[in-house]
Amino acid sequence: MRAGVGESALRVGRVASGYVVQVAGRGTLRESPALHEFAVRSLDGDRGSGTVVVDLSMCDYLDSTFLGCLVALHRRYNLASPHRFRVAAPGEKCQTLLGASHLNRFLDVTESCPGPILDAMDMSGPRLPTSELGRHVMECHRRLAELGGPGESAFRSIAQRLAADLGDETPGVAPSGSGP
Repeated sequence: MRAGVGESALRVGRVASGYVVQVAGRGTLRESPALHEFAVRSLDGDRGSGTVVVDLSMCDYLDSTFLGCLVALHRRYNLASPHRFRVAAPGEKCQTLLGASHLNRFLDVTESCPGPILDAMDMSGPRLPTSELGRHVMECHRRLAELGGPGESAFRSIAQRLAADLGDETPGVAPSGSGP
């Protein structure tokens, strides 16, 4: 599977330990809801034993919403050992896609993807209504802001603007130094 320039494709397949989601081309807010929905459904429904690995070996670009989705899944499924959510990216690809945001140090990243992949199929994302997509984008940016770092204020600002637009009453993100 290879997406053309500027295109995106998600493919999911079974492996002995669970599932692999391959991201080809770009991982953006269009693909992020599909990844999130699939991972939650798979990991919550697998009685705590399966894993989901996101394979970035064929990915060229990740936007902030997709990165925030990776953070949210990491936080939800990696509280205890063994971790159930991982990202696979060879060294240089990992640095290119995750290094600027320092997520290469936060996420559970491995250089190689588990295999062999059985019965791989294209995964199309759900077409979310505008408000649901807005909430997804808002939550992803909240997760990024919670990490602190150089993009914290920009991510917080995006999340706050979306919250205001959506009429979201959920408390915003506290500054990184003010809480757990």
